[in-house]
Amino acid sequence: MAVCLLLGLGWVSGGTDSASCLAKTQGQVMSDSEIIGNLKALRREMFDLLSQVAGKGAAAGRPSRRTMDYEAYRRTFEAYSAKIDDCYRRLSACYAQIDRVYRTNPNSPLYKPMTQAYLDAKAVFYNLKSTFNTIEPPDTLRTEAVAVADRRLNERIATSARTATLPPAPAEAAKDIIESDESRFIGNFDSVEMFLLVKGDMACYVMFGWKEVTTDDTGKSSEQFHLSVVRSEMFPFTPAVRALSPTQHLENALKLKIAAVDAQGEVLSDLSEFFARAKSYSRMN
Repeated sequence: MAVCLLLGLGWVSGGTDSASCLAKTQGQVMSDSEIIGNLKALRREMFDLLSQVAGKGAAAGRPSRRTMDYEAYRRTFEAYSAKIDDCYRRLSACYAQIDRVYRTNPNSPLYKPMTQAYLDAKAVFYNLKSTFNTIEPPDTLRTEAVAVADRRLNERIATSARTATLPPAPAEAAKDIIESDESRFIGNFDSVEMFLLVKGDMACYVMFGWKEVTTDDTGKSSEQFHLSVVRSEMFPFTPAVRALSPTQHLENALKLKIAAVDAQGEVLSDLSEFFARAKSYSRMN
């Protein structure tokens, strides 16, 4: 029975052999009761970490694009990765101690309890590892965006605004923007920042800001920037839409109806924060 248990321990420890495990703990021999205590403490620690990674409870800390900019997301992801690696090292070290006990004192009355404590901790570790693997690595979230002088989008929004022909979007539009399932910064077209928002299987474009060029009596031109928010009509979010380039998104947006989003005061501040967060996940060409 002891041999079977030991073989099982060697397999679940990720392929680390006894020699390398013992090398990690050379000069750090633990008593049988210390091995059990350390494993139970590690199991409790991994449970707490699992709750955070899974986004459960008061200590929830799962990386989220809805609440974190790219750098905060990256730091949180890397911190969890380092903690999980540390848990694995400590779990392997405890396995090495159990291996030592098996080789030097297999009849220890605490051998079976320490083996069970290891198996319990190992199960939590694999749950923790698999849950963490469901979080997208930061680098996979970065998308390409452009900054171009194409003025068509700006001219369309400016013309609608000057002629008061831009219809209002639904009252909940600002909330829908912030609560979207996915957001992507497409690029800056002349002075208009355009974003792709996804909710369920539908999507829309949101345009932030536009530039108005005016000429005074002396013929001198000046530019005035307006921090208004405009949203396109919804359209099906298909794999083909996801694969569009930024300039193709522009052509698509120009074909859609647009409506003005009521964004003032605190609402405009919240939307500005949302747009800044979405932009942090982009690479500008």
